[in-house]
Amino acid sequence: MRGKINTNDSFIQKLQNDVEKYKTNPERRKELMDYQMKLDDMRYIGKKTGKEEERIDAIKKMIGRYRQFNADDEKILNLLIQDYGNDFSQEELKQFIKEN
Repeated sequence: MRGKINTNDSFIQKLQNDVEKYKTNPERRKELMDYQMKLDDMRYIGKKTGKEEERIDAIKKMIGRYRQFNADDEKILNLLIQDYGNDFSQEELKQFIKEN
């Protein structure tokens, strides 16, 4: 009522006691923390995967452009290493070249 909780109600008191027990139970607290960590990991992986896919798409487009200018695979690899060598290994970049 008017933003205030009626703590005199027995049902509300029982709920508050149950919530306190739930929050202070070490086993339950660990479960909640583990669950939260898993959610955070999933969000991070999702963000990373999205960015990685964008980078791969950009690399494939660049390879296509380099091929239009008749660049050989070695030249393309050197250019990709300059731009994406921190994010992808040489083997991964070679594989992208082979696929395109």
